[in-house]
Amino acid sequence: MSKRITKKTALHTAVAKAAPPADSEMTAPSAAAANWRGYLRVGNIITETPGVKTFRLLPSSGDRFLPFTFVPGQFLNVAFWIGGARMNRSYSISSSPTQREYVDLTVRREPRGAVSRHIVDLLKVGDQIEAAGPVGKFTFDGTEADGIVLIAAGVGITPMMSVIRYLTERSWPGDIFLIFTYRTPTDFIFAGEVAALQRANPKLRVAVTVTRPEGTDWKGRRGRITKELLTQSVPNLASRRIHVCGPPAMMEATKAMLLELGVAPDHLKTEAFGATKPTPAAAGTALKQTAAATGPLVTFSTNNKTAKIHVNQTVLELSEELSIGIENSCRVGTCGLCKVKLTSGEVEMAVEDALTPDDKANGIILACQAKPKSDIAVEA
Repeated sequence: MSKRITKKTALHTAVAKAAPPADSEMTAPSAAAANWRGYLRVGNIITETPGVKTFRLLPSSGDRFLPFTFVPGQFLNVAFWIGGARMNRSYSISSSPTQREYVDLTVRREPRGAVSRHIVDLLKVGDQIEAAGPVGKFTFDGTEADGIVLIAAGVGITPMMSVIRYLTERSWPGDIFLIFTYRTPTDFIFAGEVAALQRANPKLRVAVTVTRPEGTDWKGRRGRITKELLTQSVPNLASRRIHVCGPPAMMEATKAMLLELGVAPDHLKTEAFGATKPTPAAAGTALKQTAAATGPLVTFSTNNKTAKIHVNQTVLELSEELSIGIENSCRVGTCGLCKVKLTSGEVEMAVEDALTPDDKANGIILACQAKPKSDIAVEA
């Protein structure tokens, strides 16, 4: 198991201290305030595993309570100036919304991730960070179904922990299934916390599998998530509500298995951040010259730039070619940072999760999702 620096009295006492509602009925947290943006202060830093840390964020104003509320499964957008450039990223909240005095972000250090390296390597207690949100619809507060299956890999367990902590603290009566995979025993994020939650919540059932146990004393399941593991771990799997979070390849493979096992598509939710990385060219081959764009004309009115767009290219991708500088983070339509106003023309968007009814009424689009159906103009 992982060697975690866990000070239960400092960071992970939510389960032990939280009391169930007096009437034993579940009450969902109120909806998050829309469009909150401000600063939070780092109050504590906990090392979860090598390369993964939890940052406990407090109100920077000195107030006791956070200036926003959130629903289990949501995330915050954070921004940093690194090397003279402003960089945005989205990180899922790992704490429970019942804890109104703080919010936890659990971040894995990516070797090539400028923001994650800055956070994990350089942030100190007392530092201020710019944040916005919370946002996201990968949520579950217990009112949507009478049971939940949470399937995660690696740092994808982060939003699941918010859900499990909240449901446990509220003495939710439904079944909770956590199926989690990681590479080695030392990569098991929240190992001690998961064990504590199991002791506190008899409705929580956990199945863990390791893909690279060689050279360790791991005695548990080995290998990737399979159909057999899913059906053995979750009775009546096809009728369950299921949330999946992890690397894109893992999520696609798991989603395919679940659909083959009869899970209805509308019972299945996934969470992903970031664009798919391009496949590198084979060694010894030269890059082909990009074909001329033949799509509709896009006008960025604020920057006074105009260009035709490539087939299947998004407004955000074209803006990056033209150095327009539209802020963005998740690139999958959930964080809302890339909102721009469409002043003429028509676009199609595969995902519109970050748009409110008011946004749609006022012509706001998500640049990361918008693909022009005609010549368009946007305020950017």
